[in-house]
Amino acid sequence: MELTVNRKISDDKSVEGDFLIDGVVQFHTIERPWLNGANTPDLACILPGTYSVIIDFSPHFGRNMPHILNVPGRAEIRIHPANWASQLEGCIAIGMIEGSDYIGESDVAFGKFFPVLKAALTLSQVSITIQNQF
Repeated sequence: MELTVNRKISDDKSVEGDFLIDGVVQFHTIERPWLNGANTPDLACILPGTYSVIIDFSPHFGRNMPHILNVPGRAEIRIHPANWASQLEGCIAIGMIEGSDYIGESDVAFGKFFPVLKAALTLSQVSITIQNQF
């Protein structure tokens, strides 16, 4: 399975985009602001690139969660539910509804995504490509 985040909108409150699974838009994303490319921990979104994704135990969430590996200068970067960029600490949130600096039905999106990711990981490795289109 190949995951892609196509970032479309960036402002001082958030970065918004589409979340694709094998080239098909499935969800919308929200992240912390881009901050002109700064990659300051807990203050900016992930640098564009391709990263491996696994599922492992998250101490923050107290359960197994998708984990984006080897993000430069970062640790514990996850894909998880959230509606606002202010609810994130450098991770990516997915949702069903996109708004201005907001995504809705994030729990619904995560509930759909997690079992698909889990099944895919039993068959092969999974990667995520994050790209800016702004």
